[in-house]
Amino acid sequence: MALSFSRSFVYSPSGDGGGMNMFYGASNLIFQRATELRATITPAEEVLWNAIHINEWKLKFRRQHPIANYVVDFYCHANKLVIELDGSIHDKEEVKKNDVYREQHLRDLGLTVLRFKNEDVLKNTHTVLKIIYNTINELKDTPLGDGGKERLFVIKVGGNIIDDKQKLTSFLKDFSKIFSASSHPFRGRGLLVHGGGKIATEIGNKLGIESKYINGRRITDDATIDLVTMVYGGLINKKIVAQLQSLNCNAIGLTGADANIIPAKKRVAKDIDYGWAGDIEGPKLAVDSLQLLLKANFTPVFAPLTHDEQGHILNTNADTIASSLAVALSKFYDVRLIYCFEKKGILENVEIENSVITNINKEKYKQLLNEQKLFAGILPKIDNAFAAINAGVHEVLIGDANDLIQNTTDQTVGTLIIA
Repeated sequence: MALSFSRSFVYSPSGDGGGMNMFYGASNLIFQRATELRATITPAEEVLWNAIHINEWKLKFRRQHPIANYVVDFYCHANKLVIELDGSIHDKEEVKKNDVYREQHLRDLGLTVLRFKNEDVLKNTHTVLKIIYNTINELKDTPLGDGGKERLFVIKVGGNIIDDKQKLTSFLKDFSKIFSASSHPFRGRGLLVHGGGKIATEIGNKLGIESKYINGRRITDDATIDLVTMVYGGLINKKIVAQLQSLNCNAIGLTGADANIIPAKKRVAKDIDYGWAGDIEGPKLAVDSLQLLLKANFTPVFAPLTHDEQGHILNTNADTIASSLAVALSKFYDVRLIYCFEKKGILENVEIENSVITNINKEKYKQLLNEQKLFAGILPKIDNAFAAINAGVHEVLIGDANDLIQNTTDQTVGTLIIA
């Protein structure tokens, strides 16, 4: 509930920079009252606070913040935005008059003021957040991450999570908290790429289709491509989409063949014939179609399948699909590519879970390779990460699937890979 005091508590430009700082000369009494108000939070305030205090612009919001003669519900000093929430008491004529005076005073201080009713926040959260989102984008010098581009997270979840029902459910709950209909207009958009896991092998065994691997890579013969198309593009993909829909995340399941988004080439047989395995040719990605889905507030969920434009589905590495999509979409968005797996990040010592290397650039990577401190299994992910960075992706993060929510903020706990 927004609070104001009578004019007897005028602010004065005393030793704190006066009206130029973030408090605009608020008195000690106002600070004391703000502290008291922070001890409780209304349901509407809690909903809005959960949605805005971690955000794609990396803006810091404060709750119950002293400004001049008032305590405002939410304040962002970086763009001088005040957000007020009104309960039923604000319908009274006397309070309405006070609100008009209060709002004009705040505007005279150079602040932008948004005002919502509690019931609007609780019942129409998406609309309220969209208004806030648009207002921030319209404000002068909006501090977006990459030249004013909207934030997009391209997230790849590995087969080890897909294979564990409990882990997958937990991951999708976290994913939906970030990209649900009520959250994503403020936090940024999301796109999910999933691996295949061991489910295809298990179903193949029941059907008498033997799984063959060379150097850890599946040989995709005629029977196997039919199998993985059914399992990856059907069973796994649609179960994920259904779970996300139940969590208020408007997901849509896709393969690279849909809307010709990811055309690829059948891998040329040299020493080893991998069968219907696909390699992606980046510039040919049709992301215009994908953008239409993103702008329509869908959350795309990609299975690890592409096509050869000759009528054949191709089995394609999910890490590569995620990297290729991130690169193609970086022309339009400020992209963070996130690889989610079972470790906390890239470990300096694979035996020590908390030996996470928090930041890696090219020089640091060369040093780690020379010192032979990285385990072989992580190298393809790092190579994919630098390939993405070199092609325009803003950031790549490798981390634990359990840390997804934090790793979509600027307070990451995994390994952040930068140019």
